Amino acid sequence: MTNTAATSEAKTAVEPPKIVWNQGKQRFETEDHEAFIEYKMRNNGKVMDLVHTYVPSSKRGLGLASHLCVAAFEHASSHSISVFPTCSYVSDTFLPRNPSWKPLVQLEDLKSSM
Repeated sequence: MTNTAATSEAKTAVEPPKIVWNQGKQRFETEDHEAFIEYKMRNNGKVMDLVHTYVPSSKRGLGLASHLCVAAFEHASSHSISVFPTCSYVSDTFLPRNPSWKPLVQLEDLKSSM
């Protein structure tokens, strides 16, 4: 492959979507606000309960749900917060595919504080 071809391919590569933290709505969302993952803070702000992931049908299959999860887990990690995966997408799909995030997951003692 020539250098020109490599440059051309790089320009056509799809960049990952920008995910923003909307603290007021307690969610991480795409810039257009259409896809999001909602959370609730528990245990005096020590646990982020990921309660719901939503991607509109027109944007499914693009990996947005996974990008939203990564943003939430990165935020939790950088703020020393545990994650409780109430959302079935997070617990049944994202975590099995991304086991490196499992050390952040807290499964015990949360329901008693809800």
